[in-house]
Amino acid sequence: MPLLNGKHIGSIFSILVGILTVATNPSVAENDQISLMVAGEMSRASCPEDYTPCSCTVDVGGGLRVVCTEVPVQDVIDLFNRTAAQDIETFGLQWSRSPLESVTIPADLLGGSRAKLIGVYCPSKVEPRVPLRMDDNAFRLSRNYTDTFLTFYCDFSQQPNLQFLAGFNSLTILEIGLATNLQAIGRLPTLPALTTLHVMDSTGLVEFPDLTPAVLQTLFLNGNQLGDTMAAALLDSIILTSTIRLFTLRLNSNQLTRVPTQQMNSLPELRNLYLDDNSLSVLETGSLTFTFPVTTLSLSSASINIIEPGTFQGDFSMSVINLSNNNLTRFESAVFLDILEQMNLPFAVGYIDIESNLMKCDCSLAWLIRDNRSLMPAVHNGLCVNGIAFESLNPAYFADCP
Repeated sequence: MPLLNGKHIGSIFSILVGILTVATNPSVAENDQISLMVAGEMSRASCPEDYTPCSCTVDVGGGLRVVCTEVPVQDVIDLFNRTAAQDIETFGLQWSRSPLESVTIPADLLGGSRAKLIGVYCPSKVEPRVPLRMDDNAFRLSRNYTDTFLTFYCDFSQQPNLQFLAGFNSLTILEIGLATNLQAIGRLPTLPALTTLHVMDSTGLVEFPDLTPAVLQTLFLNGNQLGDTMAAALLDSIILTSTIRLFTLRLNSNQLTRVPTQQMNSLPELRNLYLDDNSLSVLETGSLTFTFPVTTLSLSSASINIIEPGTFQGDFSMSVINLSNNNLTRFESAVFLDILEQMNLPFAVGYIDIESNLMKCDCSLAWLIRDNRSLMPAVHNGLCVNGIAFESLNPAYFADCP
């Protein structure tokens, strides 16, 4: 499976790539759990027509999945001109090493057919990225049918806008990844049904347009080399969309040195925030303030040295706070007592993960080990600098502490 920032992509893209991989190379499924699942799902029936030179499979619901790998565009056009099926569940167009000058998609690529999920993958193993040239009417008949559109590995320097998505009134998920020169995202057309926007591991982001009337709920901006100023500018442009209801925001694997607190304060329904793999160093008082009860706050491998008192403000009773793999040396009551008490309430299931932070287990920890031992189940993977786990510490060791 492909990786972004060294991690599996937890998205529809992963599933579709599994579909593409199995459809074109079934032997890969032996070593890939997702591919096995997809292959099993697709092997229930054969397609009613011949889609050669592309691959066609049928899912358990009877939907056609057509994948064209290393197939010339004209052959794809000819294929859909001779086949009768109007509705396609999944259409994938992908290359890996093809020495193309550009990926040029003409008008009406699918002829009289339309696809529910469309994926366009420029050559993945060619550097620099191959330019994408998409006709505004490339998928004209899919406009009121497609709910998911994915494109990866493309260079957008010759694509001044994303007008090929204009009129996609049913599109709920848009994913663009591993792209270069993506200034065109600032001219994204109106997509009224859009709820999920993923722009990952790409360059050239400047701003987003007003997305009204879309009710955007999930925004991924991970791996885009965003510094503090650019991240703030992108979030400011998103906030201008009056209809957004952002629940989940990913800013992990960027170049942030501080939490974008001002922008977060304009997202009152935010409940999942990912800031892993940045260089945050100090978490300042009030920098992580939430209006809505938090589900996930992930700050793993964020180079955090200090957390100031009052950093975490809000309802954390049901949240997972991931602080693993940082440089913390003290687990202080002024920082953690309030949220641990929330996590100790009846029916609360929240916890704090501090794995791979070697703590000084001196009198500064007496508040937890001696005075509030009932809160310890909500502290996961606490470890002293001498290798002793928090739960193995004897409260008597802290008897003389103030």
